[in-house]
Amino acid sequence: MTEWDEYPNPPATLEQVITHIEATDEASWCTEVVRTAEDGRNCFFGHLFNMGANDQQGSAIWDWFECRWMTTYAMYPINDGRNPRYPQPTPKQRCVAALHALRDGTELTTMESMDQEYAHHLAMENA
Repeated sequence: MTEWDEYPNPPATLEQVITHIEATDEASWCTEVVRTAEDGRNCFFGHLFNMGANDQQGSAIWDWFECRWMTTYAMYPINDGRNPRYPQPTPKQRCVAALHALRDGTELTTMESMDQEYAHHLAMENA
């Protein structure tokens, strides 16, 4: 199965995600958790989930984004300020920069990063 097989009719586009994320208020962002209990601030994936009109749609968008564009494994360090390639001062700015890099092809998609990791693993195994 490829990234395209699982989502022949994706629930969103990368441009829609970029537009949604760019429209969020800086003060609505958090780090270290998906959503804060006390005031409902969100990390990238919380904001992404909120693109859906209901929980089912939000989950579908989250799953699609992870399958096609970037996993939580890759995005959480960007959101939380632990990826040195994204030194922007706020979680929103870092995530917007990553989304633009995905769109521009300068950041690896999920499948590209998995392929790169597998190639690295094979190289280490054969060294």
